Amino acid sequence: MTSRPPTPHGAGEGPGRAGVPRRWHPAPGPRVTSWLVDWAVVGGWLGVLTLVAFLAPSPWASAQPSTPTAGTLLLTDLLVTVATVVPYVLYLSLTETSRARATLGKRVAHLAVAGAEGGRAADGAVWVRNLVKASPWQLAHLGVSRAVLDVQPGAAAVLVVLSLALVAACAVPSLVGGRGVHDRMAGTRVERVGGDGPAPAAVPPTEGR
Repeated sequence: MTSRPPTPHGAGEGPGRAGVPRRWHPAPGPRVTSWLVDWAVVGGWLGVLTLVAFLAPSPWASAQPSTPTAGTLLLTDLLVTVATVVPYVLYLSLTETSRARATLGKRVAHLAVAGAEGGRAADGAVWVRNLVKASPWQLAHLGVSRAVLDVQPGAAAVLVVLSLALVAACAVPSLVGGRGVHDRMAGTRVERVGGDGPAPAAVPPTEGR
């Protein structure tokens, strides 16, 4: 007679092929919720920057050459990176290396960043994860700045296309039960915390005689 211990509530999906337990992954709903909250945080920061830009005159507002110089392009790229991408990476990394292991969005959705096998991820891995995660935003900014300044149109198009491809590589696997390219490169994953928690390893069946 074969008996099997009862599966705890919310324990996940059970054993996979060849008796290997399937990994527990958050459902799409919590992932989208965490993104929306974090986008709201980023949107608030961008709103502050917009207000500052509106009130403060542009350093090159009086000189408008027909073709921007290399220095103007470099300064634009630098300002955009320091004002937007750097704060974004800091927000993600400092919150995900904290005790909560989560951004505000992840905390609302009861998610946390973990190592590939579960448990706390190394701080360095979290920083790598977020540098890769922020790279599409950086590429998009570089492309848009060139489009706005009407310079290097070919490079602008390539940068925007690359940014969209990287966004898809990060986001799509996360919504279908996998790990995005940022998690794979960093050796991390996102798991649920609190409530049911991550699924325990499957318990092998016990043979009764």
